[in-house]
Amino acid sequence: MKKIIVTTVLALLLALPVMAVTVSDFKADADITVTGLTLNSTTADLIIKSLSEAQSVTFNSIGTLTITNASSTSFKIYSADANVKAIKIASSSYTSCTANDTTGNAPAIIASTTPADDPTDYTVSLFAIPHALTYNHLCGAATCANGYLVSGSDADATCAACTVLTGAVTYNDTVCGAASCTTGYTLSGSGASAICVPPPAIIGGGTSGGTYNPPTTTTTPTTPTTPTTPTPTPTSTGAEQIEIIKSEAAIITGGDVNQIVEEVDKTRSTSAEATTASKYTNNLVSGIANVTGGVKTAITNFITYGTPTTLVLGAGERAGVVNSFKAALGKVPTNATDWSDVIKIANGRWPSQTSSAAETKATTNFKKIYVRNPNRSNAHDDAAVTVMAYGLRPANRNLNSEKAAIKSFKAIYGFAPTSATNWDAVRAISYSGAKR
Repeated sequence: MKKIIVTTVLALLLALPVMAVTVSDFKADADITVTGLTLNSTTADLIIKSLSEAQSVTFNSIGTLTITNASSTSFKIYSADANVKAIKIASSSYTSCTANDTTGNAPAIIASTTPADDPTDYTVSLFAIPHALTYNHLCGAATCANGYLVSGSDADATCAACTVLTGAVTYNDTVCGAASCTTGYTLSGSGASAICVPPPAIIGGGTSGGTYNPPTTTTTPTTPTTPTTPTPTPTSTGAEQIEIIKSEAAIITGGDVNQIVEEVDKTRSTSAEATTASKYTNNLVSGIANVTGGVKTAITNFITYGTPTTLVLGAGERAGVVNSFKAALGKVPTNATDWSDVIKIANGRWPSQTSSAAETKATTNFKKIYVRNPNRSNAHDDAAVTVMAYGLRPANRNLNSEKAAIKSFKAIYGFAPTSATNWDAVRAISYSGAKR
């Protein structure tokens, strides 16, 4: 039996019987586990299969294994760690990359198939490129998971995320164009130019009372046409809704709780009002100076009971609408104009009051999401900025679009949406129709 010659800085675990020695030979009489090989930012184990032979095996301080004078009968290695995706064997003139088989049935091999005049030292490295499906012979990425594209070449090839396309569920494998779309969007174009076209969602804009109105999930979308102007004159139905909103605002401002509950066909509940005040109102008025009792009552009544056009929202969402108004304009609603804008936001309508600070912040978020400046003359871009600036709620929700938008948000920001600003961005991605 032969001696194992191993120079090691990290640990080399040997799971084999006692062996006799000669000065320079390595022979594995059983499988040998080598611990601590570098794998990205962590480490993993490597297994040298029984009967593998070499002059020596060296494991250095940077987690690389070196095999000297591997036997022509083959030196076999693999990893049982599922995180190891590929094993690279390299010398100064030879490189191979083998997909790791965790069972050891198809190990990486140093054998007589290597060039006869090749240097005798081979280094062994472990690879797991994020999102790579297969590897080239230099252990760079050869193909990537859906939504990712090979970036770079040879050993430096990695998997880069495709540009986020609004409404896209999957991407084609070669040039990152859209391959399939979420419900309500239509695939248009091919190759790198393939996109998911949103439905004709924008039906109004600007400060004249326009709204963005996404389709329900049961609507069959048609090929959309982009509006020719971002601030069209409202239709008669839109104008009528604005008048209804003004009427509701006047009732909320008036503070007559009996009239409010009558409008929404509810029964007054003082306990519900107390809960609302404690849970929502007190937080909303926090930090705002000189808030009167009447202002607090109006906020509590709106959140507790709503209005005919905001009944579709729950109490928490109505509180969120008031918070969106406060975040954008730096105040809580105190008069009929303010309440009209609050109810417009709840109905997906452009508010009459604007905030340059809120729109500047929204523009920054737009650039982050769409990697370009918004064109406010484009109805879709204008809708995206307005939704993020003022927190407009959609007139009709499309949950499939929102799910896709949440995935896009996570891909862009690296975390799930949590704050009101985050959710405004999700709504903009879902419904505005803006695209990169």
